[in-house]
Amino acid sequence: MQIAIYARVSSESQAKDGTIQSQLETLREYAERENLTVLEECLDDGYSGADLKRPGLDRLRDLVAGAAIDGILVLSPDRLSRKNAHIVILLEEFEKRKAKIIFSNREIGDTPENKLMLHMQGLIAEYERTKILDRTRRGMIHAAKRGQVVGSNAPYGYSFVKKTREQDAHYALDAEEAKIVRLVFDWYVNEKLSQRKISKRLESEGYPSRSKHNKWWTSTISNILRNETYLGTAYAFKNKSVLPKKSPKLSSYRKRRKSGTEQRPKEEWIPIAVEPIIDQDLFDAAQKQLKVNSKLSPRNNHRHKYLLRGLVVCGLCGSMAPGTVSSKYTYYQCGAKRNKNLTTKPHDERIAVRHKSFDEKVWQGLTALLDDPQELKRQMTQHLSRKKVMTERDNPELQSTKKQIEGLGSQEERLLDAYREQVIDLDELKAQKGKIAEQQKNLERRLKRLTERQEGHSQPEVSLDELGDLSKHFQRVMAKADHDKRRKLVNLLVNSVTLYENKAIVHGNIPITKDVLRTANHASPLPKARGPKKRSLGSIVGSFKSAASKRINQHRNLPGHPVWQRSFYDRVIRNDRQLNATREYIQGNPLNWLDDENYPDQAK
Repeated sequence: MQIAIYARVSSESQAKDGTIQSQLETLREYAERENLTVLEECLDDGYSGADLKRPGLDRLRDLVAGAAIDGILVLSPDRLSRKNAHIVILLEEFEKRKAKIIFSNREIGDTPENKLMLHMQGLIAEYERTKILDRTRRGMIHAAKRGQVVGSNAPYGYSFVKKTREQDAHYALDAEEAKIVRLVFDWYVNEKLSQRKISKRLESEGYPSRSKHNKWWTSTISNILRNETYLGTAYAFKNKSVLPKKSPKLSSYRKRRKSGTEQRPKEEWIPIAVEPIIDQDLFDAAQKQLKVNSKLSPRNNHRHKYLLRGLVVCGLCGSMAPGTVSSKYTYYQCGAKRNKNLTTKPHDERIAVRHKSFDEKVWQGLTALLDDPQELKRQMTQHLSRKKVMTERDNPELQSTKKQIEGLGSQEERLLDAYREQVIDLDELKAQKGKIAEQQKNLERRLKRLTERQEGHSQPEVSLDELGDLSKHFQRVMAKADHDKRRKLVNLLVNSVTLYENKAIVHGNIPITKDVLRTANHASPLPKARGPKKRSLGSIVGSFKSAASKRINQHRNLPGHPVWQRSFYDRVIRNDRQLNATREYIQGNPLNWLDDENYPDQAK
């Protein structure tokens, strides 16, 4: 039997300690003892079992969906998931695909009694885990109310002392660090130094920081100036972990689901007495100065009208070149050069340009470009030729399909090797090759469809003959544009401006769409029909939600009260992977309500 091994450890510390290797060794020995052929090992290092979105598990499910394996070898059910509902979903999915699930630490038969026992054990394990988490949380609250520090990450100026039989865990004053904290407050309040100058002064005078580079960051200075612990009171349960609202990693695999933080209401904070470092008057003066400096900060500086705000970058190190004031003149200047940022390539060259004259040159260049339809035609031709090359490279589904087709060839070679080594017989070889041929046919159909769709996307929305209308439209708008409208147009037309010592390169993006022409050809936008078409999916869902809202509000005696989340999104299900994901969401999402922060009994 050809199988895949799946192993998982929950925490990053377990992953670093190599405990997943012990799982692998046990599973490999089991596979060798039972004469099982291991085609692939799917691993999840440091991923929680409470979430189904894991790279190793997704790879395992892809192998099962593609009929690449006959079975799955796992140490125990809780390695698949910590939630019993998720285990049920996975086992049903594997069973439908005729993939046998093998747990090395127990024999699970196919009888209804054995399946019932498996689910009962899963429910009991999930119940015990919930109870342990609740007891741990209550114990931490009780310890904090008793004056014990919860958490070993002490603020700068203190050191963490572990709990012993004689004393509770607490923060002890670190004399050297406390001295630096007092200096930071003194320089900021009495000498009126900025946070950047304080960090530079600490570095130049050799004061130690907790950074591995011995670097004093302005964010570290900011945290010190805002930390109320230095007044003599630390707070436990000040923040709580939440799902991040905005993050580039939301759509990717995450080892921690609740990686964001949110401050709790102040009445929920638990005060813990510590030795004070500064007095209340000095802290209040620092907070007052922070508010004053915030208004004068470059990021909040709207006194000077920078046309290219947020678009200029340094060509030597890639850092942003924001607008700055020096000797009463305004510039776009490399930010890393001023901040000595360690994360960028250092350079001694001064990358700066006067902002007013530079803004005017860029605006004149854009006006001249859009005034010439022939130049627009040349730019558009270059844009389309680059887009055609980049579209294929940047299309992940197309690339994935090609890789899957290549992978089928490797699977066929492994099958032939297994037949030559007499691991499988001729009948099994024919059966497996038939599955691969069918899968390859489906993938080639998908590849053809994706290629045709991509070729359609690479065609321009606006023909080259219509560029004259586009040029006239921009001429009219730009002729009477004030500063705010100019900024909006620049953000529409310019992607970025790269600044060097003796030149600047403007990277543009000409918006060649039908919507732009429609606005040019009509004095006002064309009216659009509102609401979904009759008998469409949107109208059906809308009718259902409306009727359900009335019934629910009648039952709750809350007429007109909102019931549904806003908006409705339809989505075409294109393959088995998306179909399975949709089924899992429908089956498993109601179970997540118990963990939702809005659940009435959810512990805060």
